[in-house]
Amino acid sequence: MSIVQHHPRRFETNRYVYPVISRRSGGLSVGVNLSPTGLCNFSCVYCQILGEPEIKNSDSVLINVPKLETELRNVLTAANDGTLYANTYLSSTPPEKRVLRDIAFSGDGEPTLAVQFSEIVNRVADIRRELCSAGTKIVLITNGTTLNAVPVRNAVRVMLDNNGEVWAKLDAGTPEMFRAVSRSRITFQKIVDNLTAAAKEFPLVIQSCFLMLHNEPPKETDIERYADVLNSITNSGGTIQRVQIYTVARSTAEKWATPLSDDTLNTLTEIVRQRTGLQIAAFYSK
Repeated sequence: MSIVQHHPRRFETNRYVYPVISRRSGGLSVGVNLSPTGLCNFSCVYCQILGEPEIKNSDSVLINVPKLETELRNVLTAANDGTLYANTYLSSTPPEKRVLRDIAFSGDGEPTLAVQFSEIVNRVADIRRELCSAGTKIVLITNGTTLNAVPVRNAVRVMLDNNGEVWAKLDAGTPEMFRAVSRSRITFQKIVDNLTAAAKEFPLVIQSCFLMLHNEPPKETDIERYADVLNSITNSGGTIQRVQIYTVARSTAEKWATPLSDDTLNTLTEIVRQRTGLQIAAFYSK
């Protein structure tokens, strides 16, 4: 297993903060897990965490903010002095990947569902300014379901003031494919509306996972409809900074959700590039 395929969301005795070598970040990404109990409103077939497709009781998942801060400081300090790579699963990381690229709100579910999301974004921004270089990003990896919420928008503005980016999920171009892959009670149209409105306010990075379902790759018409959704966002005045198209690289919740071949992913990516004219980056299974 390569280092980019190894993405444990637990590190030593930490509950919230975990370092990984990220293929999409191109180096070290320090994850902040605001969903350690799996709080999510998606149940994606390719997720490593098989959760329920509905929001759990948020009262049971309050974040211990001082503990999170301590964990983040410790991991960032270890990244800065190099001790992070000694005697851990990161010890095989090649030198060129031992560069702190970002602090990412990700983890076992949808981070913006955490009731303390805004507070924690502000705390993380303070720690970034103290311990990280100016080039270190703060990244929100989100399914987009709450991008219409005022507190989330306000937190995103804090991120943007601190070299922040929003990586918003869009894994389908039709309601049917959305239901098949994301398995959410949220409607596909709400996701598209939220992404469109958000992209009018700040640039989005769209991240999209395409894969084999029961040994069947996406149909060309599905990819065309996906590209049409991207065009609808930009034609409405939204800004898509870039698109990250990837396939499965790790174990999945459903065994019949499997990676696309490199050739299939290349063909898919080229269809989207030609149909949209957007900057596209492809990430393969290995």
